[in-house]
Amino acid sequence: MKEKLISALAEALEMDSDQINENDNFRDYENYTSLSELSVLAMLDSEFGIEIEMKEFNEYKTVVDLLQLISNKS
Repeated sequence: MKEKLISALAEALEMDSDQINENDNFRDYENYTSLSELSVLAMLDSEFGIEIEMKEFNEYKTVVDLLQLISNKS
């Protein structure tokens, strides 16, 4: 699941997956913008079937946080 998330996150942020570390704050990536934020939310829905509100999404800071979200919701 970790590899799938990193790959999907890289695609949403238009980055190479080898640039993403699970302990990184994904909002600190140079490519992270409000538009890419929407892409990440759409990716969570399309790839993992997770629909969350922006307010809840803002609580997640790192790639590990997203992994925990996916494991908790699946």
